[in-house]
Amino acid sequence: MGDLAVYAALFVVALGAATMLPMQSEAALAGLILTGKYPLALLIAVAGAGNVLGSAINWLLGRGIESFKGRPWFPANPAMLARATKWYHRYGRWSLLLS
Repeated sequence: MGDLAVYAALFVVALGAATMLPMQSEAALAGLILTGKYPLALLIAVAGAGNVLGSAINWLLGRGIESFKGRPWFPANPAMLARATKWYHRYGRWSLLLS
């Protein structure tokens, strides 16, 4: 696999792991570091960029998610959203640490 493909794959895995997809960017990064073939700073920069972009995507989704409530394809009904809001108001930002 070419160097560009390796960096692109690491970016995609980091992006996916920072969003709602079940991926392990740490394992991919550790594996690439252990090979010793790629510069450490570049690997960390690529993985960091993927994580930051994934976090920004989550933030954007969170900012606009309530505009979709009530639509038939939306996966959360109003009762589920109310329960999540109540949970957040009760436990605050610390509840997000475990999510």
